[in-house]
Amino acid sequence: MKEEIDDKLRLHAGRILLGGTGALLALSVVTLGAGLLSDGPAVSDIQDNAVLQKLEVDLSDARTELAARHTALLARLPGVDIERVNRDRTTGRSLLLGLTDSSASSRTVKEQQALLDARYGFLDHKSRVLTEFVPEWMTATGAAKGAGTTYALADLDVHVSRVQGLNYSYTGVARLDPVRVGPDKSSAAKSEFVVLTYSTSQDGTATSLDAYRASGKTRDALVGAGGEQSSPKPKR
Repeated sequence: MKEEIDDKLRLHAGRILLGGTGALLALSVVTLGAGLLSDGPAVSDIQDNAVLQKLEVDLSDARTELAARHTALLARLPGVDIERVNRDRTTGRSLLLGLTDSSASSRTVKEQQALLDARYGFLDHKSRVLTEFVPEWMTATGAAKGAGTTYALADLDVHVSRVQGLNYSYTGVARLDPVRVGPDKSSAAKSEFVVLTYSTSQDGTATSLDAYRASGKTRDALVGAGGEQSSPKPKR
Protein backbone atom coordinates (compact mmCIF):
# COMPACT_ATOMS: atom_id res chain seq x y z
CA MET A 1 0.00 0.00 0.00
CA LYS A 2 2.84 2.40 0.86
CA GLU A 3 4.43 1.81 -2.55
CA GLU A 4 1.13 2.56 -4.27
CA ILE A 5 0.74 5.84 -2.36
CA ASP A 6 4.33 6.83 -3.16
CA ASP A 7 3.73 6.15 -6.86
CA LYS A 8 0.62 8.32 -6.88
CA LEU A 9 2.39 11.14 -5.08
CA ARG A 10 5.29 10.96 -7.50
CA LEU A 11 3.02 11.12 -10.52
CA HIS A 12 1.02 14.05 -9.21
CA ALA A 13 3.61 16.06 -7.26
CA GLY A 14 4.02 18.60 -10.05
CA ARG A 15 0.29 18.84 -10.64
CA ILE A 16 -0.29 19.57 -6.95
CA LEU A 17 2.01 22.57 -7.10
CA LEU A 18 0.67 23.84 -10.42
CA GLY A 19 -2.88 23.47 -9.15
CA GLY A 20 -2.00 25.35 -5.99
CA THR A 21 -0.39 28.15 -7.97
CA GLY A 22 -3.42 28.34 -10.26
CA ALA A 23 -5.72 28.55 -7.27
CA LEU A 24 -3.67 31.38 -5.84
CA LEU A 25 -3.84 33.26 -9.12
CA ALA A 26 -7.60 32.81 -9.31
CA LEU A 27 -8.02 33.91 -5.69
CA SER A 28 -5.93 37.01 -6.34
CA VAL A 29 -8.09 37.97 -9.32
CA VAL A 30 -11.30 37.48 -7.32
CA THR A 31 -9.88 39.47 -4.39
CA LEU A 32 -8.85 42.32 -6.64
CA GLY A 33 -12.21 42.39 -8.42
CA ALA A 34 -14.16 42.34 -5.18
CA GLY A 35 -12.09 45.16 -3.74
CA LEU A 36 -12.56 47.38 -6.75
CA LEU A 37 -16.28 46.72 -7.01
CA SER A 38 -16.86 47.41 -3.33
CA ASP A 39 -15.29 50.86 -3.63
CA GLY A 40 -17.08 51.69 -6.87
CA PRO A 41 -15.77 53.67 -9.84
CA ALA A 42 -14.30 56.36 -7.59
CA VAL A 43 -11.33 54.16 -6.66
CA SER A 44 -8.18 56.12 -7.43
CA ASP A 45 -5.20 54.94 -9.45
CA ILE A 46 -3.12 55.05 -6.27
CA GLN A 47 -5.46 52.62 -4.55
CA ASP A 48 -5.43 50.35 -7.59
CA ASN A 49 -1.65 50.28 -7.66
CA ALA A 50 -1.46 49.61 -3.93
CA VAL A 51 -3.81 46.63 -4.27
CA LEU A 52 -1.85 45.26 -7.24
CA GLN A 53 1.47 45.64 -5.43
CA LYS A 54 0.16 43.83 -2.36
CA LEU A 55 -1.24 41.03 -4.50
CA GLU A 56 2.08 40.68 -6.28
CA VAL A 57 3.96 40.40 -2.98
CA ASP A 58 1.44 37.92 -1.55
CA LEU A 59 1.53 35.82 -4.72
CA SER A 60 5.34 35.80 -4.81
CA ASP A 61 5.52 34.69 -1.17
CA ALA A 62 2.92 31.97 -1.70
CA ARG A 63 4.67 30.64 -4.80
CA THR A 64 7.99 30.53 -2.95
CA GLU A 65 6.39 28.54 -0.15
CA LEU A 66 4.71 26.17 -2.62
CA ALA A 67 8.00 25.62 -4.46
CA ALA A 68 9.73 24.77 -1.17
CA ARG A 69 6.99 22.28 -0.29
CA HIS A 70 7.21 20.76 -3.76
CA THR A 71 10.97 20.25 -3.43
CA ALA A 72 10.52 18.71 0.01
CA LEU A 73 7.85 16.36 -1.35
CA LEU A 74 10.08 15.23 -4.20
CA ALA A 75 12.94 14.61 -1.77
CA ARG A 76 10.75 12.19 0.21
CA LEU A 77 9.69 10.21 -2.85
CA PRO A 78 11.74 7.13 -3.74
CA GLY A 79 13.46 7.16 -7.11
CA VAL A 80 13.28 10.93 -7.74
CA ASP A 81 16.68 12.48 -8.44
CA ILE A 82 16.58 16.10 -7.24
CA GLU A 83 19.85 16.98 -8.95
CA ARG A 84 18.46 15.68 -12.22
CA VAL A 85 15.26 17.68 -11.79
CA ASN A 86 17.29 20.86 -11.32
CA ARG A 87 19.37 20.04 -14.40
CA ASP A 88 16.27 19.28 -16.46
CA ARG A 89 14.77 22.63 -15.50
CA THR A 90 17.72 24.24 -17.26
CA THR A 91 16.94 22.08 -20.29
CA GLY A 92 13.35 23.36 -20.20
CA ARG A 93 14.55 26.95 -20.16
CA SER A 94 16.75 26.27 -23.18
CA LEU A 95 13.87 24.63 -25.05
CA LEU A 96 11.58 27.57 -24.32
CA LEU A 97 14.10 30.17 -25.49
CA GLY A 98 14.73 28.13 -28.63
CA LEU A 99 11.02 28.37 -29.45
CA THR A 100 10.40 31.99 -28.55
CA ASP A 101 13.53 33.78 -29.78
CA SER A 102 12.02 33.62 -33.27
CA SER A 103 9.95 36.68 -32.33
CA ALA A 104 13.00 38.88 -32.91
CA SER A 105 14.56 36.98 -35.81
CA SER A 106 14.37 37.69 -39.52
CA ARG A 107 13.60 34.05 -40.34
CA THR A 108 10.36 33.12 -42.04
CA VAL A 109 7.93 30.69 -40.43
CA LYS A 110 9.10 27.89 -42.74
CA GLU A 111 12.75 28.64 -41.97
CA GLN A 112 12.04 28.56 -38.22
CA GLN A 113 10.17 25.26 -38.57
CA ALA A 114 13.06 23.76 -40.54
CA LEU A 115 15.58 25.01 -37.95
CA LEU A 116 13.74 23.40 -35.05
CA ASP A 117 13.10 20.22 -37.03
CA ALA A 118 16.85 19.88 -37.66
CA ARG A 119 17.78 20.77 -34.06
CA TYR A 120 15.45 18.32 -32.31
CA GLY A 121 15.30 14.82 -33.73
CA PHE A 122 12.06 13.99 -31.92
CA LEU A 123 10.14 16.68 -33.86
CA ASP A 124 8.64 15.85 -37.23
CA HIS A 125 6.26 17.38 -39.76
CA LYS A 126 3.29 16.32 -37.63
CA SER A 127 4.57 17.91 -34.44
CA ARG A 128 2.09 20.39 -33.01
CA VAL A 129 4.86 22.66 -31.78
CA LEU A 130 5.98 23.08 -35.40
CA THR A 131 2.61 23.13 -37.15
CA GLU A 132 0.70 25.26 -34.62
CA PHE A 133 2.84 26.98 -31.99
CA VAL A 134 5.56 28.36 -34.27
CA PRO A 135 3.17 30.01 -36.79
CA GLU A 136 0.91 31.37 -34.04
CA TRP A 137 3.82 32.72 -31.98
CA MET A 138 5.53 34.39 -34.92
CA THR A 139 2.27 35.91 -36.14
CA ALA A 140 1.27 37.21 -32.70
CA THR A 141 4.71 38.77 -32.09
CA GLY A 142 5.05 40.30 -35.54
CA ALA A 143 7.89 38.00 -36.64
CA ALA A 144 5.88 36.56 -39.51
CA LYS A 145 6.39 39.87 -41.34
CA GLY A 146 10.03 40.45 -40.46
CA ALA A 147 11.73 41.04 -37.10
CA GLY A 148 9.06 41.38 -34.44
CA THR A 149 9.03 42.10 -30.72
CA THR A 150 12.01 41.08 -28.60
CA TYR A 151 10.98 39.34 -25.37
CA ALA A 152 12.93 38.70 -22.18
CA LEU A 153 12.14 35.70 -20.00
CA ALA A 154 10.72 37.24 -16.84
CA ASP A 155 9.54 34.12 -15.01
CA LEU A 156 9.57 30.36 -15.55
CA ASP A 157 8.10 27.75 -13.19
CA VAL A 158 8.93 24.16 -14.16
CA HIS A 159 7.75 21.16 -12.15
CA VAL A 160 7.78 17.38 -12.48
CA SER A 161 4.49 16.09 -13.88
CA ARG A 162 5.40 12.41 -14.28
CA VAL A 163 8.19 9.94 -13.54
CA GLN A 164 8.15 6.73 -15.55
CA GLY A 165 11.23 4.60 -15.09
CA LEU A 166 14.22 6.66 -16.23
CA ASN A 167 12.07 9.15 -18.13
CA TYR A 168 10.96 12.39 -16.47
CA SER A 169 8.19 14.64 -17.77
CA TYR A 170 7.75 18.31 -16.89
CA THR A 171 5.21 21.09 -17.16
CA GLY A 172 6.18 24.73 -17.05
CA VAL A 173 4.55 28.15 -17.27
CA ALA A 174 6.64 31.03 -18.61
CA ARG A 175 6.10 34.76 -18.69
CA LEU A 176 7.90 36.76 -21.37
CA ASP A 177 7.94 40.56 -21.21
CA PRO A 178 8.47 42.79 -24.26
CA VAL A 179 11.73 44.75 -24.16
CA ARG A 180 11.94 46.01 -27.74
CA VAL A 181 8.98 46.33 -30.11
CA GLY A 182 9.38 45.58 -33.80
CA PRO A 183 8.66 48.26 -36.44
CA ASP A 184 5.34 46.68 -37.41
CA LYS A 185 4.07 46.26 -33.85
CA SER A 186 2.19 48.61 -31.57
CA SER A 187 4.21 50.08 -28.71
CA ALA A 188 1.53 48.64 -26.42
CA ALA A 189 2.87 45.08 -26.79
CA LYS A 190 1.84 42.93 -23.83
CA SER A 191 3.48 40.17 -21.86
CA GLU A 192 3.10 36.69 -23.27
CA PHE A 193 2.55 33.45 -21.36
CA VAL A 194 3.61 30.07 -22.71
CA VAL A 195 2.80 26.64 -21.27
CA LEU A 196 5.62 24.19 -21.92
CA THR A 197 5.60 20.40 -21.62
CA TYR A 198 8.62 18.22 -22.27
CA SER A 199 10.32 14.96 -21.31
CA THR A 200 13.94 13.96 -20.80
CA SER A 201 15.94 10.74 -20.78
CA GLN A 202 18.40 9.73 -18.07
CA ASP A 203 21.29 11.65 -19.64
CA GLY A 204 19.23 14.86 -19.73
CA THR A 205 18.47 14.76 -23.46
CA ALA A 206 15.03 16.12 -24.36
CA THR A 207 12.82 13.43 -25.90
CA SER A 208 9.56 15.34 -26.43
CA LEU A 209 8.38 18.93 -26.55
CA ASP A 210 5.11 20.81 -26.82
CA ALA A 211 4.11 24.40 -26.22
CA TYR A 212 0.93 26.44 -26.02
CA ARG A 213 0.55 30.20 -26.16
CA ALA A 214 -1.92 31.44 -23.55
CA SER A 215 -5.04 33.10 -24.93
CA GLY A 216 -5.50 36.83 -24.52
CA LYS A 217 -8.07 36.31 -21.76
CA THR A 218 -5.81 33.95 -19.82
CA ARG A 219 -2.85 36.29 -20.27
CA ASP A 220 -4.77 39.31 -18.97
CA ALA A 221 -5.98 37.33 -15.94
CA LEU A 222 -2.42 36.24 -15.10
CA VAL A 223 -1.08 39.76 -15.53
CA GLY A 224 -3.88 41.13 -13.37
CA ALA A 225 -3.16 38.61 -10.64
CA GLY A 226 0.59 39.04 -10.63
CA GLY A 227 0.80 42.76 -11.35
CA GLU A 228 2.62 44.43 -14.23
CA GLN A 229 6.38 44.23 -14.07
CA SER A 230 8.40 47.26 -15.09
CA SER A 231 11.42 45.15 -16.02
CA PRO A 232 12.25 41.45 -16.37
CA LYS A 233 13.24 39.64 -13.21
CA PRO A 234 16.47 37.61 -13.24
CA LYS A 235 15.88 33.91 -13.69
CA ARG A 236 16.62 31.42 -10.99
